[in-house]
Parts: sequence; structure tokens; C-alpha cells
Amino acid sequence: MGFKRWWLVMVIFLGVGIVTPILGQSDLVFMGNDLSMTEMNTALMKDVFKARYALWPNGKSITVCLPGSKSVHAEKVAQEIYGKSIKDVQKFWLSVVFQGKAKSPYFFDSEKEMSDFIAKTPGAIGVITKSGGFTAPKSQLIKINP
Repeated sequence: MGFKRWWLVMVIFLGVGIVTPILGQSDLVFMGNDLSMTEMNTALMKDVFKARYALWPNGKSITVCLPGSKSVHAEKVAQEIYGKSIKDVQKFWLSVVFQGKAKSPYFFDSEKEMSDFIAKTPGAIGVITKSGGFTAPKSQLIKINP
């Protein structure tokens, strides 16, 4: 392989590694209640948060929970899951709900509030950050496989 081709391949791999974080290795923690699964791959997780599915395999309705725009972790979640700003994520959800493709997500200013809501809502799924200081109950944790 020529030097130019090798250099191009290295630049592409490095660029993908820097620009596209792998959810399984990020600061994000996923929580759920009665989803019929405790593990998910990265692609399925992103599809769930992008409203590509309405129901879990067990027939429960998907209820998405996200950090509110005032949360210190909202920007990180918006970037890692959606690749967008907080404002663009809000526009995305407004469009999806208006088109009738999904029900509106719930937004929370604290990770504890989100965890409490998930605990009492079958089919709910949410995302917090490890650096937030809140430890999610083990019964709510969802393992992400790359």
C-alpha cells in the first residue's frame, strides 16, 4: 500500500474515532424500566432515542426521557446521541411529535427526577451522565454493546 493511500486510511479512521463517540465507551448511562432487555447495541439505542420505534419487544410503549435544556448534561447527551445542539434536538422532537410518529419525550432538570419517573413508568428509557454524580439504581441500568 502506497504512503498516500495509507495516510488517507489513517486520517479517515482517526477522524471517525474523534467525531463519532461509541456510546458503550462514553460518559452516558442508560436507564430503563420493564423494557424486556437489559442490554442493547449502540445502533438500537440511537434508533430508540430517535423515535424509530414506538414499542418495545414486550409490547410496552416507549417513553423517552432526556435531560432538560437547563441541565448541565443536556448538551453532551444531544451531541452524543443526536449529533445536534439542544435546540436542534428540541426541533427534532417537535417535528416527530407533530407528525404523529412518536409521543413527546419527558425532559428532566435533575437525574434523580428522571430516575424516579423511570422507576414508576413501564417502558420508559432515559439517559444520564456518569459525571453527574447521581448513581442510577442497578435495576434500571442498561448495558450498551458497541
